[in-house]
Amino acid sequence: MPQKPEDFAAVAPAASLPPRRRGYTQRISVGGHTLFLRTGEYDDGRLGEISLTLTKASASFRALLDAFAQAVSIGLQHGIDLAVFVEAFAFTRFAPSGKVEGDPAVEQATSVIDYVFRHLAVNFLGRTILPAEEEAVDTVGEGANEAEPLLPMALPHAASPRARRRALRVIGK
Repeated sequence: MPQKPEDFAAVAPAASLPPRRRGYTQRISVGGHTLFLRTGEYDDGRLGEISLTLTKASASFRALLDAFAQAVSIGLQHGIDLAVFVEAFAFTRFAPSGKVEGDPAVEQATSVIDYVFRHLAVNFLGRTILPAEEEAVDTVGEGANEAEPLLPMALPHAASPRARRRALRVIGK
């Protein structure tokens, strides 16, 4: 059943950012991919907009990332708290992911979106979001992807990639 406009809470009017605003550009690398995060702030220091540029990405992925940043910026300007975005998007998983170089506050990221919102949480909310042990970035062999499935039936056990690699021998150089 379609919802009517009166079913939604009133949307706050947008709080315009000043024409010349403070902010910064953060350059980092996530899993070998360079990301530029640009911020725009209100005069009181609140975050009002973000811009994301990922090098080595396809035009489609760059466009999606740009549209996502615009949507977050519109939400911030209409009064949605940054903490809501942090809770929704921290620990989002997709490639590229891995070690973060260029930002000592966030050492690992499960995606570029995860990095962005964990970085914003540190810099604008004053809180550090550390992954729980089970949320650590997956590594090759014996990682979360190779954990036993939670199924009601027993599945045949296949050797992990790490175990298969151990069986390989170098026979000549």
